[in-house]
Amino acid sequence: MMGDSRSLEVRLNRFLLRPLRPEEREPWLLVSELNPPPSREDVHALLALLANRAGGRTARMGDSLLTWSPPESLLLEGTLSWRGNTYTYRLRPLARRVLNPRNPSERDALSALARRLLREVLEQFRREGFWVEGWAFYRKEHARGPGWRVLKGAALDLWVSAEGAMVLEVDPTYRILCDMTLEAWLAQGHPPPTRVKNAYNDRTWELLGLGEEDPQGILLPGGLNLVEYHASKGRIRDGGWGRVAWVANPKDAKEKIPHLTSLLIPVLTLEDLHEEGGSNLALSIPWNQRQEETLKVALSVARRLGVEHPKPVEAKAWRMRMPELRARRRVGKPADALRVGLYRAQETTLALLRLDGGRGWPDFLLKALENAFRASQARLHVREIHADPSQPLAFREALEEAKEAGVQAVLVLTPPLSWEERHRLKALFLKEGLPSQLLNVPIQREERHRLENALLGLLAKAGLQVVALEGAYPADLTVGFDAGGRKSFRFGGAACAVGSDGGHLLWSLPEAQAGERIPGEVVWDLLEEALLVFKRKRGRLPSRVLLLRDGRLPKDEFTLALAKLRQLGIGFDLVSVRKSGGGRIYPTRGRLLDGLLVPVEERTFLLLTVHREFRGTPRPLKLVHEEGETPLEALAEQIYHLTRLYPASGFAFPRLPAPLHLADRLVKEVGRLGVRHLKEVDREKLFFV
Repeated sequence: MMGDSRSLEVRLNRFLLRPLRPEEREPWLLVSELNPPPSREDVHALLALLANRAGGRTARMGDSLLTWSPPESLLLEGTLSWRGNTYTYRLRPLARRVLNPRNPSERDALSALARRLLREVLEQFRREGFWVEGWAFYRKEHARGPGWRVLKGAALDLWVSAEGAMVLEVDPTYRILCDMTLEAWLAQGHPPPTRVKNAYNDRTWELLGLGEEDPQGILLPGGLNLVEYHASKGRIRDGGWGRVAWVANPKDAKEKIPHLTSLLIPVLTLEDLHEEGGSNLALSIPWNQRQEETLKVALSVARRLGVEHPKPVEAKAWRMRMPELRARRRVGKPADALRVGLYRAQETTLALLRLDGGRGWPDFLLKALENAFRASQARLHVREIHADPSQPLAFREALEEAKEAGVQAVLVLTPPLSWEERHRLKALFLKEGLPSQLLNVPIQREERHRLENALLGLLAKAGLQVVALEGAYPADLTVGFDAGGRKSFRFGGAACAVGSDGGHLLWSLPEAQAGERIPGEVVWDLLEEALLVFKRKRGRLPSRVLLLRDGRLPKDEFTLALAKLRQLGIGFDLVSVRKSGGGRIYPTRGRLLDGLLVPVEERTFLLLTVHREFRGTPRPLKLVHEEGETPLEALAEQIYHLTRLYPASGFAFPRLPAPLHLADRLVKEVGRLGVRHLKEVDREKLFFV
């Protein structure tokens, strides 16, 4: 590990409660019988549902259930409903099973049982009048306005460590609640929110718009109209149902679903409250205040769990070497490349489309681009496109002519558009293989940050490399994998940084899938494409690959890909990168800086990649070294330095390493725009940044 001169003590928002009792290490094993037998895809979901139905302190492990409760106290027989099917079940206690908390899957099962204890505590809070939602409770009203209120509370988690001890995590937080239906909210003159939730359950929707249709005239599958359908479910009382609200189908972004404004509740954001006159409302908690509140909540929760003195968890952290960025010469941030020259630039043709009523390139925009290309020692050609997107055929013909003339990307000056209008416009460009950068006008010369971020995005979409890293790193190819899109219909995608310097950033064509897990064959296809690109760029295969997966790693997702790498003689490390689960870090003295590594368990570490002083309490990433033998500090340093490569943010760095951040942006954009337009887009053109 690194020298002590670079170490410091930190405190986490975690508390050691107590070791597991002997009987807790040996839960009862329950075998389930379901009739009719469910499909393989439904087994785990049904077992999780069955754990809730059985009651007590019961949780799933693999294809079985475990319980800390006496089996005779459980509901061992009954029925379950799932996706329109009814199952009868029978649970049979076998024997106690000894679990080893050092085994990751068995530790996960013990943690699931521990969370049953935490659920009991939350139910106590609910009975005492607190607002409980998920794993959080709220006990104090922080602010109130017409139709809304802000509650203050804490999000909780409880798990079992590798040493077999219960650990409590506490994070003070706020919750914005709307106290009226969407119909009442709109009747008061408020603008429609972006998202809404059902008044009768917790499902949320994207609100697309309000309809003028008669709700009783909208027929649904099955023959009932919209009002009759909800009335048959007992949701309409007193004869009031409001207006039609159109929400997005999570399975198909282009399909609209009719709903009723009286059965929806606005999901409000801090921006919504600012528009309602709450501009002085601040929901950021200073780190010292957050630390004090964390301790108070931990004491309260721990006592309800039978622990009088929870012990705050402290850890040793190490400061890593600061990354060195290079454009034409060494720079501190990507925006500097616009002045000193890009890391890699070539002769480029850019076009301008003005939807703001103006004509020609604004002088300050053209001058900024000309200066960047002059410093990069590359030629710039500019053109203009004169076409109206409201005339799709003529517009596409104009874009086709621009592409044939060598245009690589288009800057669009436009008044503010709705998200739906933005997505439609971007999709029109992509149909012709042209990435577009939208820039809202008016823009003033003084708005340097917004202007330069837009220019960096335009250059990245044209296939130019803004910056690269200096220094030696273990892996000479890094590939980030993510699955995203809509709730029920997602895409698995990947982006990669070629070379240990990340000198080429590219993306792979995403594949549609049903859930969060990327099929093993698709993982290998995406990785194989990255390997081929590397070989084209460098004339050889990489010696070592760093594979980054967003979130928890689904079982066997990378089994095929790792076997293929072994056959090719390519070394690898596989790391799951979790944006949540890392908690908070507090200094015990002094202050915190970027690039902080905190080992917490074997092959698990926290990584603070970005910390802005006076901007709340730092949230580190949680990383698990799933496969590979690269030393922890070398692995963490490369991941930390890769956060500096994201090209479209000139002044601030994202938390995630660039390949993973790009993969995240890629699958989200594809979820909005669709995949069918992308075959014509060059893989070095980052159309989604």
